[in-house]
Amino acid sequence: MSRHHPLALALLLAPLAASATDTTFSTNPFAGSSANANDGIRTIVSSQQLSLPAFDVNSDRFVFDPSAFALGGGGLSFASGLSSSLPGSGANLIVVHDTSASFNAGQAANAIANAVSTDGAGFFVYHNALLGLNRLVYSTNLNLNTADLAVLARIESPFGAQALQGLGSFTAGNFALTSAVPEPASLGLLLMGLGVVLARRQRGSAAAPGPAEA
Repeated sequence: MSRHHPLALALLLAPLAASATDTTFSTNPFAGSSANANDGIRTIVSSQQLSLPAFDVNSDRFVFDPSAFALGGGGLSFASGLSSSLPGSGANLIVVHDTSASFNAGQAANAIANAVSTDGAGFFVYHNALLGLNRLVYSTNLNLNTADLAVLARIESPFGAQALQGLGSFTAGNFALTSAVPEPASLGLLLMGLGVVLARRQRGSAAAPGPAEA
């Protein structure tokens, strides 16, 4: 039976962790805009939108600084599907699968607002049919069809039909808060350190004398 040396395993895992990409959002997305959550008029802001060449759902993450977003002190709760199947409450991180020939951020937000029955800020990912790509958006209130929206990022690849199909591949693991998870590089160092500790323990166990034979 083959065995994997713990240090070798850690060294194998560390490059994988380091290759993951975190896209972190830590500033007020409405800074410098005319958005006003109390005026009852939707403002869509995209001045701080990031253009990402690609996003690998197997490793990459969007990471949010809670101090920049009005999340009410809670964590992230994930939901994914057509708006007709979304939960009425509890989710503040939504991947909506609806689409049409002219589907945009406002229409995606309206579809979510029609499904959600409790107030609260949150994020959603949707497919912009006109642009042919997926976008990440922050809403000041997922339950309100006049809530202000800030487009945080657009994913250039995959594109078109592949981007639409890729919505179903997003998981809760693709999103995090800055206070909840280590950076990928730190995770890689942690794995390496753990491997060194395990390797030393294994060498110590191997050096210890065994029981005398009868």
